Amino acid sequence: MKRVGSQPAKIQKKYRAEDDAKDPIQVYCRIRPIQSSLESSCIKVVSDTEIQIYCPPDERGISREGQFSYKKIFTEYETQEVVFQDLGLPLIEQLLTGKSSLIFAYGISGSGKSYTMTGNQEDGGIVGRCFDVIFNSIQNYQARRFTFKPDKLNGFDVYSMEDALFFKSEDFKNNVKNPSKTSKKKDGDTDRIPFNYKIMDIEQDVAYSVFISYVEIYHNYVYDLLEDVSDGEIRRNSKIIREDSNGNMYVHGVNEQEVFNADEAFEWLRKGQLRKRTAPTFLNMDSSRSHTVFTIRVVQAPLDTDGVSIIQDKKYTVVSQLSLVDLAGSERAGKAKTTGQRLQEAGEINKSLSNLKQCLKILYENQSSSNLRNIAEKIPYRTSRLTHLFKSFFEGSGSIRMLICVNPISEYTELLPVLQFGEMSGSVQVKRTTPLRMDIGLTPGRRKVIDVQSINRIPCVIEEDTRFPQDNKINYESKENCFGSYLNLGPPLPDLEVDDLLDNEKRQQLITALDQRIKKKEELRALLITQSNDIRSQIVVLESNYAGAKQEINSLQILRDQDTNKVKQYQNKSFLLENELASLKRKLEFMDNENKRLKSDLNAKDNMLNQVSVDKDLLKQKYNTKIVKKQEQLSREFKDKWKVQENEFEAKLQDKKRKLRHIKNIVESTENIPGHFSRRIVKRTLSDESLNKIEPVVNNGKPTDSKQNEPSQATLRYLRSRRSKSCDPHERWIEHKPPVPIPLQTVMQPKLKKRKSITKLTDAKTVSNNGASKYCLLTQGSDEQGIPEAKLYKADIIQTMGGGAQVVFNDVETLKQDSPLGGSPVKNRIQAYNNEVKAHRGGPEDIQSKCYGIQGGYTPTSRK
Repeated sequence: MKRVGSQPAKIQKKYRAEDDAKDPIQVYCRIRPIQSSLESSCIKVVSDTEIQIYCPPDERGISREGQFSYKKIFTEYETQEVVFQDLGLPLIEQLLTGKSSLIFAYGISGSGKSYTMTGNQEDGGIVGRCFDVIFNSIQNYQARRFTFKPDKLNGFDVYSMEDALFFKSEDFKNNVKNPSKTSKKKDGDTDRIPFNYKIMDIEQDVAYSVFISYVEIYHNYVYDLLEDVSDGEIRRNSKIIREDSNGNMYVHGVNEQEVFNADEAFEWLRKGQLRKRTAPTFLNMDSSRSHTVFTIRVVQAPLDTDGVSIIQDKKYTVVSQLSLVDLAGSERAGKAKTTGQRLQEAGEINKSLSNLKQCLKILYENQSSSNLRNIAEKIPYRTSRLTHLFKSFFEGSGSIRMLICVNPISEYTELLPVLQFGEMSGSVQVKRTTPLRMDIGLTPGRRKVIDVQSINRIPCVIEEDTRFPQDNKINYESKENCFGSYLNLGPPLPDLEVDDLLDNEKRQQLITALDQRIKKKEELRALLITQSNDIRSQIVVLESNYAGAKQEINSLQILRDQDTNKVKQYQNKSFLLENELASLKRKLEFMDNENKRLKSDLNAKDNMLNQVSVDKDLLKQKYNTKIVKKQEQLSREFKDKWKVQENEFEAKLQDKKRKLRHIKNIVESTENIPGHFSRRIVKRTLSDESLNKIEPVVNNGKPTDSKQNEPSQATLRYLRSRRSKSCDPHERWIEHKPPVPIPLQTVMQPKLKKRKSITKLTDAKTVSNNGASKYCLLTQGSDEQGIPEAKLYKADIIQTMGGGAQVVFNDVETLKQDSPLGGSPVKNRIQAYNNEVKAHRGGPEDIQSKCYGIQGGYTPTSRK
């Protein structure tokens, strides 16, 4: 409820008494009727307050369902009148008593929100029925037009009768200059069927005025639908939202129209609906693309002591409002098949609805967890114009009701968020506001007294162009007849002229009539005296009764004050005891929770200790088993090593014995060689024997002939050439070598099966277009000692994205001849040695018989 100016002390005390009282948001649910009998419903009404939804089994055979509860469920058979009586009528009663209210219509696109709020000509919605009930109730108590005017700060100024007449004349001149502003009924429009209902319990010593405004929130901007523009014009200036001096949010600069009857208000509603933004979609041919807010504001001001004029003191003026919000339906782009501008509008609609859900969710969390945390989460009202406009309602300036509209043929995934949001909203509580009953100390019922006493008074409260002139005429005639009966003194006097007085007959008729009137006058006088005496006696009795009643009332008031003080004391004690009980309950719950937590911790620690003990035993057993196995393994390894070392020592011993025998044979065979040859032969023989380890052939201890002590023919090893293991026979090589390579006569020579030999590499296509994957470069030279050697540089050929190839070197092989004795090449030294032996012994047979351990030939290839 919104109050203009400061409030009287009595009214402020009412608010202080109920500051902590809260009421939940009342959420209703309405089910749209199914249009076709072929369509199946996924909603089942369990009771008047519970609803159940389910979805058919999917491909995996899984079906889902959910049950939700609300204040009341309106089935598809409930009419618009039933919905209004349960949802809107109580709010009209609160509106006329000075309390503000808010109604949200929420649901997906095509669920029947707009129809419920506005209806049609034959079956009006909540808005039209609100007009009928309000004006039926205040028809005899309305203030003169232009008595109240908006002050552009969410309040109203009160003007006198003269000012109101002046404003009315100015408005009449403007209407004459601009005749297009006057409402004209179209040929296609039908007569609206009014809703006949009247609220009887309203304040009669108050003058009422009704103002309406109609705005829409489109793309998070606020536009005035009643703005003074030509029909069909859509572009309008956006409005801003401000906060007045009492903390209430309002649309600044909005056009508030004063209406005097339901038809006039309904005409303004129709004009606003024509300017409202709608567009066809796949789901709804007339889909709302914006949120609309229709506000009805009732201004009340008390009458003065005479019951004729309105008190112009602004602090006694009370303003209450009823906001009817038709939210745009949430929709999915894939199902609604919206693109372009329609898709952007759907995104803004879903964004604002999501912010509304977020605000209510945070409100619910702050209220439900207020005892668990000290700082409540901030509510993002300013994120959307919708929540920013109704911030004061969420903070307790009026009651809130929500109507959830559902379409039973919708999908389960679309209905579930809507029903969940409605059920969650029913748990949110807002501060309770008390309806205002203005008590300024004047005599109640003063308007009714003045109506009885003043028959011919000039009506100053009721508008002069009254809608019921016949009723007023009947009232005046009945009052005149009533007073005529008291002033009747007999038969009427005959119509006589001056000449008629000379006629005895007519003069006798006049005398008779005068006598009857005199007699009637005497009777009336006696009756008046009798009634006066009766009245005096009754007044005396009443005065005595009044004095006794007054004394009794005083005594009862004293007793009432005493009882009131006792009740207050008991209430204070009860309040303190309740607080103490609540604190003790909280402590008890805390201690119980702490006890449960400690018990659970103790059990957990006991289980942990038991588990640790079990793990320790298992670990101990495991390590004992490992120790036994390790000991057995070490014992076996030690025995194996011992056997290996024993075999090695035995082999070394046999080798030493063999060498000793061999040396002995050499010494015996070189007895006849000159001294300058013997030392050289022994040296070379030992070197060759130690390198090649060639064993002589022995007769295994059998008796031999005279040549038993001579060494037998040595078993020579002939090394064969082999190819490099690094060459894969399945790979294709590019062999790059000099034009005339020098033969090195080494044992190990590269042998490439699949190869292409080249001597020059001048074109990159030679490498990239041959399908080869390997590359080999042969270079020849000499080492530091002058010995010829060859190096093979091997590489991988990697094809590049540009069609070329990359050569990556990864290995080098070196081929050369070398001697274990050092010096010149092996072949030359052995040849020299053989020639010397031939010269001394005379032939190669003697040399073989004497020195069987010398071996010639090429040495194996060494790699670097």
